[in-house]
Amino acid sequence: MPLARRTVLVGAGAAAVAGLGAAALLRRAPPPGRALGLTPVALAALEDAGSPGSGAARPKVRVAVFTDYLCPICRATDHALRTVLDRNDDVRVIYKLWPIFGPASARAARTALAAGYQGRFDAMHDALMAAGGRLDLPGLQAAAVAAGANPMVLDADLAAHAGEIDRQLEAHAAQAWALGLQGTPAYLVEDVLYQGGLGAAALGAAVDRARRKA
Repeated sequence: MPLARRTVLVGAGAAAVAGLGAAALLRRAPPPGRALGLTPVALAALEDAGSPGSGAARPKVRVAVFTDYLCPICRATDHALRTVLDRNDDVRVIYKLWPIFGPASARAARTALAAGYQGRFDAMHDALMAAGGRLDLPGLQAAAVAAGANPMVLDADLAAHAGEIDRQLEAHAAQAWALGLQGTPAYLVEDVLYQGGLGAAALGAAVDRARRKA
């Protein structure tokens, strides 16, 4: 990502959070969203087999969420994804790790993807979101322990799968740019794009809209 664009995205997000607080930025009513249609760009994000995901194996509604472990709004809204999954057995959430908040974000994203080789992506994702932005080396190690990941295996997978992990993160970034995203979080709910944090009610309403269209 060009440094200037990254700085703009991060600076705008940080200023908004500082001024309003993350909770105030979560939408409770569903926003209108932007209908894209199931274009090749949208399908590339929804059908990317390398992206980690949770929920139904054969979903009626797919939600691709672009997120960053250092994004305060992402952390505040992450519980909404779990709530929607718990309430709907026909939904799949596809995680697009897009580390736009700098090197610490990138390290956390790589660690989360590496945990997937142990089958611990979901637990590591939750642990990193719960870390409150403390993503230095001790914070990552604590998250790995909390996620039940074997630290030695995690380190080995980070090294052994470095190329695959890098390619996946590059794919997420390319998808974000192709969709015209301005920052994190953002949600592609089937063919409708929503930008900004969504609470459980708003995200659930967006899922219901997509299901009715299906």
